[in-house]
Parts: sequence; C-alpha cells; structure tokens
Amino acid sequence: MDFFFFFFFIFFGRCVSALLESGRLGRWKLLLILVLTVALRESKQTASISTLRPFTPCGPCVCNATVADCSNRDLKYPAPDGLPDNLTRLSLHNNSISDLGPPNVFARFTSLEWLDLSDSILFVNVIPVDAFDGLGRLRELNLSSNKLTLNGDYSAKGPFDSLTSLQRLDLSNNSLEKVEPLLFRALNSTLHWLDFSRNNITYEGESKWPIQYLDNLTYLDLSHNNLKNISRGLFKQGLRTLNLSYNSIPLSDEAYPEDTFEDLKDSLTELQIKANCNGSDASNFTALLHYPDKALSLLRNLQVLCMDGLPYQSFGSGFQNLTSLMKLDLSGKWGGFCYIIMLSNNTFQNLGNSLRTLDLSLCSIGKIDAGTFSPLGDSLRVLDLSYNVGMGFDKLGEAVYGLQGSVLKELYIDSIVEPYSTCVKVSKLNTRYFPNTSLEFISAKNNHLEVFCQGALNNMPHTLSRVSLYGNRLGFGSYFKDLENLVGLTELEVDGHAFAFHIPARYPVDHVEGCNTPEGANTQCQLGWRRHSSPNTHIRTTQGDKDEYEQTESWEQQELTRSEGLTFKLPPNLKTFKSRWNQLYYRLEEITFDPNNSLVDLELRDNLLTTWTGPMRGLNQLETLNLQNNLAYAFGIRFFHDFKSVKNLNLAINYMRGVVGDDEKGLFFEPLDKLQYLDISSNYLNVLPRQIFRGLVNLRFLNLSHNDIVNFNVNITHMANLSTLDLSFNNIKYLSLEIMNHLNNIVERIEVHLDLTFNPLACTCEHMDFLTWVEQSKVVLPSSEHYTCFMSDGNYHPMTDIFQVIDQLESSCIDTLGILVGAVSCAFCLLVAVFSALVYRYRWKLRYLYYASRLAYRRLQTCDNDNDDFEFDAFVSYSSEDNDFVHGELLEELETRAGLRLNVHNRDFIPGRPIPSNIVSAVQSSRRTLVVLSRELVQSEWCHYEMQMATMEAAHTGRDVLLFLLYEDVPSQQLPRDVMYNLQSSTYITFPGTRAEPSLVRDFWTRLAQAIRQ
Repeated sequence: MDFFFFFFFIFFGRCVSALLESGRLGRWKLLLILVLTVALRESKQTASISTLRPFTPCGPCVCNATVADCSNRDLKYPAPDGLPDNLTRLSLHNNSISDLGPPNVFARFTSLEWLDLSDSILFVNVIPVDAFDGLGRLRELNLSSNKLTLNGDYSAKGPFDSLTSLQRLDLSNNSLEKVEPLLFRALNSTLHWLDFSRNNITYEGESKWPIQYLDNLTYLDLSHNNLKNISRGLFKQGLRTLNLSYNSIPLSDEAYPEDTFEDLKDSLTELQIKANCNGSDASNFTALLHYPDKALSLLRNLQVLCMDGLPYQSFGSGFQNLTSLMKLDLSGKWGGFCYIIMLSNNTFQNLGNSLRTLDLSLCSIGKIDAGTFSPLGDSLRVLDLSYNVGMGFDKLGEAVYGLQGSVLKELYIDSIVEPYSTCVKVSKLNTRYFPNTSLEFISAKNNHLEVFCQGALNNMPHTLSRVSLYGNRLGFGSYFKDLENLVGLTELEVDGHAFAFHIPARYPVDHVEGCNTPEGANTQCQLGWRRHSSPNTHIRTTQGDKDEYEQTESWEQQELTRSEGLTFKLPPNLKTFKSRWNQLYYRLEEITFDPNNSLVDLELRDNLLTTWTGPMRGLNQLETLNLQNNLAYAFGIRFFHDFKSVKNLNLAINYMRGVVGDDEKGLFFEPLDKLQYLDISSNYLNVLPRQIFRGLVNLRFLNLSHNDIVNFNVNITHMANLSTLDLSFNNIKYLSLEIMNHLNNIVERIEVHLDLTFNPLACTCEHMDFLTWVEQSKVVLPSSEHYTCFMSDGNYHPMTDIFQVIDQLESSCIDTLGILVGAVSCAFCLLVAVFSALVYRYRWKLRYLYYASRLAYRRLQTCDNDNDDFEFDAFVSYSSEDNDFVHGELLEELETRAGLRLNVHNRDFIPGRPIPSNIVSAVQSSRRTLVVLSRELVQSEWCHYEMQMATMEAAHTGRDVLLFLLYEDVPSQQLPRDVMYNLQSSTYITFPGTRAEPSLVRDFWTRLAQAIRQ
C-alpha cells in the first residue's frame, strides 16, 4: 500500500507542477492538498488501531483511563511496572503475591480510591505497617480470602493508620482469631462498613474486642465465626446492620442477656442470628431453647429479624415492643435451622401490626391451626410456606381460614407435597376459604399437581393477578372451563422442569396424596382430565411408525380428539401465558379461542409441538409468540394467517428448511405486517428465496444466525427500520450491492448493527467492493477477530485486521490487473485466430480423422468389454431407508429373473475391511454402479462417497460407470450440485411405481437389465 502511495504522490506532484506552471494553482493550495492527503492516510490507520485495541495495555495488566485490572495474572509483586500513577481503581484479585514489600509499595498511587487484594496474598500472615502508606484517599479495601492472622505488634503503628479516608474494609475468609483493636484506631471517624465473616473469631469474658475504637460503624458482619456468647458493650451505638449467623450462640436468655442490645436500641434495623442451633440442640428439642424476647424487646427500631425456628415455641411478650418489625425470617434454607413442626393459634399473638413479610419455608411444618395467622391479618403482605412437604393442600386449605379478610398479597407454597407423589389434586374443599382473601400472587411450584377439581378455581379471589405453577404435571381437563372465571388473572405460568432431576436417594413415603379418593368423591376430578402426552409420545418417530400409531389409536383418544367445534375460553384479562419445558406434544392444527381475551404474550418454547398447520383463531391481541425449540418439521403455509397483530416472533431451533426454502412467493411470513422482531436462528436453513420476507415492512430485528446460508440475496429493501441483522455462524461470503446500499440508507437515520462473525468472507479481488464497504460503512460491525477470510486459492485464513487485508488486495489487484487483462486478452485473440485458421485450412481432414478415430475407439472398447472379466454386473448404491425395496423387488427382478450378479453392501462387503476400501473394490469389480436415487440417499454421506468413487472410475478407465434409477421424485433444489451434474451427464431410468400397469413395470425391469449389461 505504501508503494501505491509513492506512485500516487509522484503522479499527483506532476499534475500540480503543471498547474503551477500554468498559473492556475497557488503554492499554498499545494501544501493544503498534501496535508489533507497525509491526514486521511493517518486517520485510516488511527481508526484501525482504535477498532482493534479498545483497551490500553499497561505492563501485564489491562487499563482503561484510571482503572487497572491486574486480576488472574499470577503476579508476584503487588505494583508491577507500567501502571499509571493516577489510578483510582486497582484490582489485584487472584494472584500469587508473596511479599508486600518494599515499604510504601503503593505510595505512588496517591489518587487510589478502590483496592482489591482478595485471594492474592500467599505466605503472608501479617501486613507490614507501611504497606498502605500514601493511600490517604483510599475508600474501599478488600483483603478477603487470604490467610491473614494480623497477630503482629501494632502498638506503635498499624497498617491501616495512613488510610484516613477508608470507609469499607473486607477481611472475610481469613484466619483471624483474636484481632488487636489497635489495628483500627485511625479509622474511628471514617470506617462504617466492616466484614469479619468466615474467620475463627472468638470472645471470652474480658478479651479484646476488635471494634472497640470504631464508633461510626453502621455495618458489621461476624457470621461464620466461633462466637459462643455476647454481652452488652460489644457493639457501638449507631450500628444499623449486625450479622451473627452461623456461630454457636444458642437461642436462650442465657446466651442473650436482657441488656445485650442496650446500646443498639435506637439504631439497629437489621439483625441476623440464623444457624446458631447446633445438631444436638435440634435433635433433643430441649426446653433451654426459646426465643430471647427479653433481649430483643429493646430493639424498637428493628425492621428485619432473621433467626432459627424452634419447635413448639411461641413468640413471647417481648416481641410486642418490636413495633417497627417488617420482616421475620425463620426459614431453614441456606443452612439455617428451622424445625417448627406445628403452628398453633397463639404462635404469633405477640407480633405487632407492623410485620409485612413472614418466611416459614423449609421448617418441617406438618400442622397449622385454623386461626394461626389471624393476629397478622391487618399487616402481613407476604407469606412463604414453601418446602414444608408434610403440609399438602389439605392442611394448607385449613390454614387459609385465618387469612380471611387479611391484607395478604403474596403466598408462596412451593414444594408442599412429598417428593414423587402421584395423583395430586386441588379440590373445591381445599380452596373454600380463598374467596375472602386479597391475594394477588400465588406461587405453587414443584407440587406434582396434576389436576384442579371442577369448581376449585372458582374459589380464587378476583384480586388474583399472577400465578406460577412451574414444575407441575397439569394436563388437559374439565377445569379449563373454570378459567374464564379468573377475571383478575393477568399472568399465568405453568412451566415444566427446565433441568434434569438427580437420581433419587430414597424411596418415597407410603402415603401418596390424592390417590386414595374416598367413596363418593367427585368423579369429575377423578376422570375429567388427561395428560397432554403419554410416556412414548415425545419420541421422534418415522412416518411409518406414525401411521401405525394412528391406526392403533385407542377409542378413548379418538373420542377426545374428535372435532366438535370446541372453543377455549381464557381468563378475560390474561395477558401473559407461559408453558415451557412441558413436553407438550400436540399438533397446532385448527384451534379456536374465544375472541373475548386480552392475551398479549404466549410462550410455548421448549416443547414438542412438531406440527404447525393452523389456523389458530381468536388471539387477536397477541403481540409476542415464542415457539422456540419445538423440533417442528411440518408447517402449513398459512399458519400465521390469523396472527396479524404479532410484533415479536421467536421460531429458533426448529426444522424450517423445507417451508422456508420452498416459499418462493413469500406467503409464510406475509400476514405479519406488524412484526418487529423475528428470530429463525438454528433452523438448518440453506436456501432463502428472494421474497421470503416480503410482507415484513416493520421489521427491526432479524436473526438468521447458526444456519447454513451460503447466498444471502434476499429482498430487504422494504424494511426501512431494520436496525439489527444477525447473520453470524453461516457460510456467507459477501453481501449484494443492493443490501449494502439499503443498509447505508438506513444508517443515515438510525444506528444499524450487522453481525457477520464466523462467516468465511470472500477476500478476493472480485469482492473488493464488499470488503471496502465493511471498512468504510457507518454500519456497526463486531470486532474483526471472529471473521475468516476465504481466499482465492480456496483456503481459509483468520482475519486479524481487515484494513491490512484490503491493503494487500489493493496492491495485488490494482498493480497487475490492467497488464494481466491486456496480456490475456491479446494472447487469447491470437490463439483463437491461429486455431481458427488451422481448423478452416484442414477442416475436411479433421472431420475424417474425428469419425475414424471414434469408430476405432468404439470397436476397441467393445472388444475390451467382451474380454473384461467383471466379478459383478452392478454395484448397488442405496440408502438404508430403501433397504426393503432393494432386498425385495430389485434383487428379485435383476438377480433371480434377469440373471445378473449384483454387489449389495450389507451382503457382499468383506467384514473387517475399511468401508472406503470395500466401496472402491465394489466399484472396480462391477461393470456398472447402479444408484437408487431417493430423498434419503441425497442426505447420506456414504452414498455421496460411492458416487464420487464411481465418477473417478469412469474418468480413469474411460468407460460408462454410473447408472441412475430414479426411485423417488426429488425436487431439483434439494439435490446437491455433484448429484445434479452426474444425473445430467449419466444414464438414468425412472421407476414407474408399484401402482403402475404390470406391462410398464415389466418393461422397466427389462430395460434396466439391458442398461446394466451394455
């Protein structure tokens, strides 16, 4: 490229000199032009650097302005060379620093405000007293996950003395036991956040307490330590958050003396004392354990209390003083201890009217008295009873009695039945108290729920707007008729399981909820429902299997699927419905919904809805439709005819190659004129008809990634607002001039993103215009590191710098292009003239020699054929899907009746020999290679290999080898190029079919046998 600029300057200088001599250009203009030319060149190089290097290297680290990231670099020294002195943030996380010396190692970073040394310091237990000298502006220091003990002598000076602005200090996950209070003497006026969690800190009597000098501390975390008791004076006034969880401080008046929190009575708002009951205390249910209400009663401003849940205990009178308490967490989750067993009517009688959230999840609750929650009715908004597997829906229904007339808004009842339960149902009796509640949200996940008895849903309050039934087994049933009565419901989630289960570690309990239905129970609940699929219906079957299944379908299924004009009624205000990972195995055929619905968002992704023929009527307000990952392979061209309001459509991870590739008129997507988002990635697309997106005039986002598209010559000129086009992970080599011009027009109005990563872009002279467009266009493209260059020699090379590629192509194409074209043209014309003259001069002699040699060759060929001793008359190349035809009718007609010797791979191949060796041997030892052409053969890699070997044999020996039997009518657009070429240049014969006249069939087999013998 520099060579090109050299000649450019010479040529440009001569032109300007001529103008100067003629007096038409002033000398000052010459200087200006030269400056502009050099500036353009430099700006191009600068743009290249800025595109490829968004971060500035600084020694072994990565820097951006005043931020340095030195994490995960295996550094041995804490302040490597190359770091700028004006840093404000420095991360040294996860290194191998073995020495914090020399003194004042960080002193040059006088502007540093944030320093992370977590999981970095090796073989250092004590921090040098001058390690942080000079960091007077430091606000946050992270020393977690090291092995610090801090047992040094800090009587004269400590390592934190110079950190006069420090506000947050993290010393968690170290080896601290008894911390010298003098360490923090200089932080009294600034430090307000301190984390001591996951150490081995103890306190015994009058021992030194590390926070003795920290008067302004507002947050203190002492969780996961070895504290066994606490007393007054340990915590300073002003502390707002205190975490003492995961210690050994039992819940009792002895461990929490009455005046423990005297200094915190006006400031503390959050107290965590969970996981302080050890195993022996829990197993003995000792009477020594009880809620320390006397000590807690002083905390009149406490808003959040997290502690263990004790069996058969009520909250004492001291809790009446907690008038600010808004959240009470007794959950056994995350390592906590909760073994309440039962809740009585007086359990919560002393809790004030301020409580908003009560978490009783995973507390082994098996019994709840009817009036348990009555004292909380005027304040409680959120109640969590999840993971109490002994509760079940029967006991839950009784517990709701105390919530009648309450202000409860959210109820969580996930996993309240025994694992592996079957026949789980919700009856009308279970929901009889719900109408008098004000519930707005119910979460009932993972309850193995299979059916609602008819009428059970009618008891749901009209205030209910959101329901989550994730991980249940709900199927079609008569309760669908009750959905229209859920007038307040706006969001319904009935997802299945997105992840696999672990192998069971124990057998389920003997009691199975729901199966032992009492005599006289509602038979509608017993028989009025059906699962949406049987255990075998989600297995992918062949067409023959499906035909057999349909013929043997039971009378019951036939009755249930018989078309009787069924119209589904949805909750009138339902806007979002999600049914994902549910193994739904339905055909989306003619379905009618009552048009009196408000459904806007429908998610049916990750199911087995393999057939989409439609029409689906009644969803007139639907805007978002997600059918991703349904393995769909059968489509009706008018499926989207009734989805005219859809704006967001996700069809990723299906098999849409056929319906898209055959839609030359663009009928499939045409009705979606309001569509703005379309995702058809991972659909095995290889051919896109030019008009496939004809009707999508409002499209903004188009995702065609992860397909096999080679030529993207699609009409998108009507998409005036297209802002994102994702073509990544395809085989696209270039874009047409029409598409480039259209994207240029759009980018003048809005920002446009184009993703061509992981495509083999054509780096050839022929497509220089495309590469230049990629370089110069205002369209936003990702970094060039994920592009691949497809070179003119057919090789692929990674594209590290598109500007360098363009420079190389310009020098190689422009310098020799004119000379090469002229020389080739002259040589070609000369050769044509000479050849024409010679042909005309000896035209009669050439004609004679041609026919004479042709006749001689045919005689010699006939003689050779007669002398050739082929072991087989024909080698049969066929797909295993056509095995019945080959081993049945074909072998019978050609071997038994016609007397031919055929080589069939699963019969005549030599065992133990490699497959390619068997194929070559079969082609060479057979007079002809008979290809049984069908759809399955086109998709077979081995059949393609057999045809290639036959073609090579024909080119090497000069004899006709390939013979095609067109067993099925395969459209030409589905045939690979090599098969199409062989079919056009070789002999073929069409199979008339089994239903043709016998005379035609007999004539077909006779002509086929003759063709093999010739």
